[in-house]
Amino acid sequence: MSNVVTDEQAWLAATGIARARGVFITATDTGAGKTWVSRRLIAALRANGLDVVARKPVESGWNAADVTTTDAWQLAQAADIDPAQVCRYHFHAPLSPPRAAAQEGVTLSIATLAQACWAGVTDQQYVLVEGAGGFYSPLAADGLNADLAVALGLPVLLVTEDRVGCLNPVLLSLEAAQRRGLQIAGIVLNRRNPPPAGMDNAADLRAFTSVPLWQTA
Repeated sequence: MSNVVTDEQAWLAATGIARARGVFITATDTGAGKTWVSRRLIAALRANGLDVVARKPVESGWNAADVTTTDAWQLAQAADIDPAQVCRYHFHAPLSPPRAAAQEGVTLSIATLAQACWAGVTDQQYVLVEGAGGFYSPLAADGLNADLAVALGLPVLLVTEDRVGCLNPVLLSLEAAQRRGLQIAGIVLNRRNPPPAGMDNAADLRAFTSVPLWQTA
């Protein structure tokens, strides 16, 4: 049976994440479409009756003049919660979070970000946490997105843009997660542009992993 689906509800069932305490959304790189996927996932989880709390503990490149352009605002709209609850730490410079924070005299730690993710979350709620950048991108002064995933102990969803060249970072991320004892519950091949003739990343990935794949249209 194929591990590739195009319907998020079917893929959601295959991953098993709806039965978990929450989920950590990461990516192979910046710009892969994490927030778009997170919004779709929030809608699917809520359709399953879950009370979803969205968290993006840190966001750089923050546009204070128009917060509707921020990832945190989009996640808040999807989860129908106050945007202030989503992102505890936000910084103006469009740089890695620890570098943007340092420019404003702030030192972030993985422990602090983990606490921000769980703050205000009840036992009856489901927490969806979106990282920043790629799985091995710096997130705090003392760690990477991968380190926050370990600290949270949640299953991980990996988003990649469905393009030529995505197989290498996907497979590297899978191996890195495995070495850290993390569960990669699902992979999203996010198609943002028409594929070149003959490209089939889903078929190629099937040769190397049985992790459920969701290929967006």
